[in-house]
Amino acid sequence: MATILVTGCDSGLGVEFARQYAVEGHRVIATCLDPASASETAAIRGQVEVIGLDVTDHAAIEKLAARLKAEPIDILLNNAGIARPHPPFGATDYPLWRRILETNLIGPMKMAECFVEHVARSELKVMAFISSRMGSIASNNSGGSYAYRSSKAGLNMIVKSLAVDLAPRAICVLALHPGWAATEPGGRVPVSESVAGMRGVIHRAGRHHTGSFVTYNDQPLPW
Repeated sequence: MATILVTGCDSGLGVEFARQYAVEGHRVIATCLDPASASETAAIRGQVEVIGLDVTDHAAIEKLAARLKAEPIDILLNNAGIARPHPPFGATDYPLWRRILETNLIGPMKMAECFVEHVARSELKVMAFISSRMGSIASNNSGGSYAYRSSKAGLNMIVKSLAVDLAPRAICVLALHPGWAATEPGGRVPVSESVAGMRGVIHRAGRHHTGSFVTYNDQPLPW
């Protein structure tokens, strides 16, 4: 069975990733901001270890990587992120924008740097990043959402660069769009379906898929 490290397991997609992997017998390291309040994650049956982690705290990431130094991580699943609010042009909340960039963009990069050796020692060798179609420049026909869009567009560029840099180590790097999941108001894709789909993409991915940007139902997206 594989070992999967999932960030952002306080709610939503993170909880469901942890649940689905645990049900199949995999070992899950589920990180969240506050383990004491992550009741859904704590209630998951199986090999689930709940650990407190703020991905904007680089010292905490380094400490966790050192703690797990001897353990291979088959799938590093960078899920933690901030999706809302989306202030319109003219009402930009710059402190919020910086926080979104720290969480959605810089934190995942720090995770990749700190856990690359763990992933390289594993059987599966996958780094998956939860991105969004809203990070696609080519697909942006509605404007707005400057902070969120820029964070995910930047994340996509990180994925492409990591795919090139880590190819000699046979690490597959993926950007995944979960669809308009029901974690959001008006979301149309059930969370269980979104996560099952993304897990399927990860499972089917080979070395030649590295650097791909795909939907939960395995459709390629333009950058």
